[in-house]
Amino acid sequence: MHLAAAGVAASFFYFWDRITGNRMAAMVQRKVVLPVSRRLVTFYADYIVVNRKGKIRVLSSHCTHLGCIINKAENGKLVCPCHGSEFDLKGDAVKGPAYKPLKSFPFKKSADDRHIIVQPAKT
Repeated sequence: MHLAAAGVAASFFYFWDRITGNRMAAMVQRKVVLPVSRRLVTFYADYIVVNRKGKIRVLSSHCTHLGCIINKAENGKLVCPCHGSEFDLKGDAVKGPAYKPLKSFPFKKSADDRHIIVQPAKT
């Protein structure tokens, strides 16, 4: 009985990982333009922009645990509202249940430095 339950749980997590992975793969296929903010952390639908004194990092807003949208920064950490996973401002997991880092996206700034252009993945 326990073996069957473990098999069902493993299948669920495998397929959930595939679904959330496919969503993240689709995100990197399109170019996205975001405004530059002076705030330390700015949340967008699929992205989190961290701006530390002009040094910018663009991260996925999807928690690596179950794909929930991270929409809160607290005490210098990005906090997932679903299960409490925490990530530092570089995107590294610092508190579980998530253990994988947030995906980081390549980007460039517009010529006038007012926008961030998130680059699609090279295929």
